[in-house]
Amino acid sequence: MAYIELFVGPVLTANKDAYDAYAAKMGALTMQAGAISVAACWGDETPLGMVKPLASLVQLEPGETLVARIVRWKSKEARDQGWAQMMTGPAMQSEPIEMPFDRSRVCHGGFEELDGK
Repeated sequence: MAYIELFVGPVLTANKDAYDAYAAKMGALTMQAGAISVAACWGDETPLGMVKPLASLVQLEPGETLVARIVRWKSKEARDQGWAQMMTGPAMQSEPIEMPFDRSRVCHGGFEELDGK
C-alpha cells in the first residue's frame, strides 16, 4: 500500500508567489527522493463556520490562506529513506530553502493508503 503525507498550514495571502516557489523546490526535491507524486494546494474553500474546519487546526488569521501539500510515496519505508536522503543531500546542505510561513503552525500526518474505493 502507498503511504501519504499531508501537510496543512497558513500562509500570508500576499505570499502566494513565495509559497508557490517554495512548493516547487520542495516538490522537486521530494520527487528526486522517490515520491510517487506531490501536490501543492492553495485554499479556495476553507470555511470557518463548519463544526471543526481545517482552518481552526492552524489558527488561520485574517490575511492568511490555508495551504496543503500532499506527498504520495510507494511505502512508509520509501518515505523514511526519501526524507533521510533529502535531509543529508547537497540541495539541503548548500542553500537553505526559505519557508514563507510559520512552521510552528503547520500540521503534519502520515497515512497508510487504504484500498477502499
